[in-house]
Amino acid sequence: MQLNWGAACEPGWDVLDLTGAGPSGLAAGRRWAEARLASLAEPDRVDAMIVIGELLENAYVHATGPRQLRLHLAEDPCEVTVAVTDVGTGEPRLRVPGHAGGRGLLLVDELADTWGVSHHDDGKVVWARIACV
Repeated sequence: MQLNWGAACEPGWDVLDLTGAGPSGLAAGRRWAEARLASLAEPDRVDAMIVIGELLENAYVHATGPRQLRLHLAEDPCEVTVAVTDVGTGEPRLRVPGHAGGRGLLLVDELADTWGVSHHDDGKVVWARIACV
């Protein structure tokens, strides 16, 4: 299942606009997300925060930075959906880790039940779903 640009307009999504925030947006996005996920058990919150941090950082490293960070917390079953939008056209892909990186999406792949990318005329959405208790 892909997520689209318009998913943030649906009920249950929290959206943080990061357009033009620069690298300081990474810390701001993490603080914002942690506050919204405070109700999760600590192991689930830690997993979600690792995924959020990796997706945000990838938007800075491989695109011009994120436009939005979107979060959706479902209760039954407990599931966190994270989506980071950017204007980049590149395709996120798993790489063999090396000195120049390559570990971020491996972490996302390990911690998330599923993840993917949805391309649009004005960029892409990289998303992940994490089960919680």
